[in-house]
Amino acid sequence: METHMKEEKHDRNGWGYLVGLGTVITFVAGIGHVNSFGLIYHDFMDETHSTAKSLTSAYGVFAIMLAIGGIILNSLKKKFPLRTGGLIGALLLTTGSFSTIFITNTNQLPFTFGILQGIGFGMVVPVCYSTLNYYFVRKRTTVMSLCKAVQGVIIMWYPQLLKQMMSKYGFRGTLLVVAGISLHVYPGMLTMQTNEMSPRKIRTANDCVENGRNVDENEDLLRVKEKNGEPQVVFESSSKKVLRRIRDKIMEILNVKILKDSVYCNICIGQSFVNFSDLTFFMLQPMLLFQYGYDKTDIAMCISIGAASDLAGRCLLALISSLVHINTRILFYLATFLTVLIRIAMLQITTFLWMAIVTGMLGVLRAWLHVASPLLISNHVSHDDFPGAYALSMLAAGTVNVTLSPLIGKVY
Repeated sequence: METHMKEEKHDRNGWGYLVGLGTVITFVAGIGHVNSFGLIYHDFMDETHSTAKSLTSAYGVFAIMLAIGGIILNSLKKKFPLRTGGLIGALLLTTGSFSTIFITNTNQLPFTFGILQGIGFGMVVPVCYSTLNYYFVRKRTTVMSLCKAVQGVIIMWYPQLLKQMMSKYGFRGTLLVVAGISLHVYPGMLTMQTNEMSPRKIRTANDCVENGRNVDENEDLLRVKEKNGEPQVVFESSSKKVLRRIRDKIMEILNVKILKDSVYCNICIGQSFVNFSDLTFFMLQPMLLFQYGYDKTDIAMCISIGAASDLAGRCLLALISSLVHINTRILFYLATFLTVLIRIAMLQITTFLWMAIVTGMLGVLRAWLHVASPLLISNHVSHDDFPGAYALSMLAAGTVNVTLSPLIGKVY
């Protein structure tokens, strides 16, 4: 029996590393180009007389659609394996990526990028994280850091690659290549396999037989109440019954019960504002550098330096976490505090050397934030509750993005 358990654990970990590779492929293919939006769309915005508000709005829609995608996945996982939901998300993601090729102005990005790619990516992300959590417990921080490190190696060269593609293939040719890369999400999702291939049957009450009568799980069990230990049937009007069933179904899909956990709510709110500032800052940084008079080569170099530092931060975290235990909550707090201080300092400099140094420091801190962010939730909730909990956290982040993104774009 012990030998069997060891072999099962060994086999599980072996496939788990393949899941890690699939996670890297999915993230690179899905959103590897997002940090270079300013580089891709700068000339196109000038030609179409578009404003930065459309880009920030697209980001806001993308963020809220991530949550919608997570909620859809949380509903589908009750009937289908997680991998099936991930493949549906991959279909939406690639559809949106190819649709972006045909846009005539950036006002269409909230649909092609925000809605289609947002929902699609919102469905594949929980699949990746949930499957990784299934295979790893003690090594969770180390494996997550390694996945983010490999992802960073590839993304580090993305700005340089996009710059070359823009000069050789033009705007729409570059979008076509990016759309082709997004097709790699499919093999990434195919690796998301666990021993729990069939979804568990979830009952709304304990299986039981009362008074010789089978209680079917589709029966409205809330109508059965006990009085003095005896079951009593309470009859309700059809309209109340329908409304209550709709309410219960919505609360089940949204996993509202987890909102009773004040610690979880605090995690969601804090992460929402941190992630919003992170996405907005790195999206607008190329435009800030354009205003400082930097050319495209210098801007691409700064973006690459940030990506390289991001990679270094992930590798460093993977090394440290393999030697000592790291409290992910303290790591998140520390990285957030230092990020605020360095961003304030960044506004006071204009020379390329110091800009590159500060960008590198922000890249390291960003790596720590990205690694710690999903782990804060996975370490706080059970594996089964993770998809729903992560979906709600994305909903909170999306709400913050949709609310504040247009304001940031208008200020810019």
